Amino acid sequence: MHDRDEYVLIDGAKIISTNNSAVPLKGVKQGCLLSPLLFSLLINDVDNGFGSGFVGAVTGTEELRVTHMLYADDLTLTANDPVQLQKMLRRLESYAARKGLTVNVQKSYIILMRTEILQYMFFVSTSLQSGA
Repeated sequence: MHDRDEYVLIDGAKIISTNNSAVPLKGVKQGCLLSPLLFSLLINDVDNGFGSGFVGAVTGTEELRVTHMLYADDLTLTANDPVQLQKMLRRLESYAARKGLTVNVQKSYIILMRTEILQYMFFVSTSLQSGA
């Protein structure tokens, strides 16, 4: 933000807000320095949700499996078994609902590696796209 400029989008047009016509009720402004910290604090317990009861993807050895990875505001779920992955998606659905978060399913993809069978995965009854 420069000089506390505030903008609103009306029908796709960026308009300077001069009379506080759009006052946000929650969240932080895009680009706010607190945003990454607040997000990290909010999802700090996501590790608890995908640890026990899930079989993650095999890494270098059979004994070391990874169920999920976090980077900035991205979450990657990993599994070798489509049933396990769907189970993780259901857990993510309940976790997001409990935290008041929204998962953008238009930006969510299923990437298949070393498999011949395409399985459809669903998040909140929405089929996720298979990415390349």
